[in-house]
Amino acid sequence: MKKFSHLLLLALIVLAACRKEPDLSSLSGNFVVQTDRDPNTDFTSFKTFYISDTVAYITTNPKDSILTDNTAKQLVAQIRKNMEARGYTYVPRSAKPDLGINTVAVKDVTIGVVYPGYWWGYPGYWDPWDWGWYYPYYYPWATTYSVTTGSVIAEIIDVKHAQANQKLDVSWTMNLNGALGSSSNTNLQRALDGIDQAFVQSPYLKAQ
Repeated sequence: MKKFSHLLLLALIVLAACRKEPDLSSLSGNFVVQTDRDPNTDFTSFKTFYISDTVAYITTNPKDSILTDNTAKQLVAQIRKNMEARGYTYVPRSAKPDLGINTVAVKDVTIGVVYPGYWWGYPGYWDPWDWGWYYPYYYPWATTYSVTTGSVIAEIIDVKHAQANQKLDVSWTMNLNGALGSSSNTNLQRALDGIDQAFVQSPYLKAQ
């Protein structure tokens, strides 16, 4: 029994040593893709959908409300393409579609301050008290930073049964999130790739 346990432990060590570590640059270069669904929804019961050609836009600027530019059009087109590839038919809103899709883009800027630890600058260090007995106490070498993140959110809403239960139920959600770079083209491509990934990890989302 001991011999078996030793062999098992050795096998686990070998497997751990052979495991390929994830490419951190690849992880940070793509949006995190999250999807969720209503477990009670039968997606094969829907045949048609409608999606607006504009995207709601939320930023720190209260005047931002809707995106109508080429970026918005490409995001909408990518969602529509994936829906049609799953067997759903796009129809205008006047045709009373089974599903409606809301799309939202969010841009947020986070600003913070990093205060180094007591041993910052090892092998030498400075006690912040050495800089004077004044309030508020501070680290003169503190670093400020700002991070701009973006999200693309899509909701598939059950319009078909809206009149029956007097409310709109969200059947599926997609949330893409990540840090934005300086290139708008790169950011857009990451969002388009994220939309494709959201559908890949939602195989249940199909008309038949």
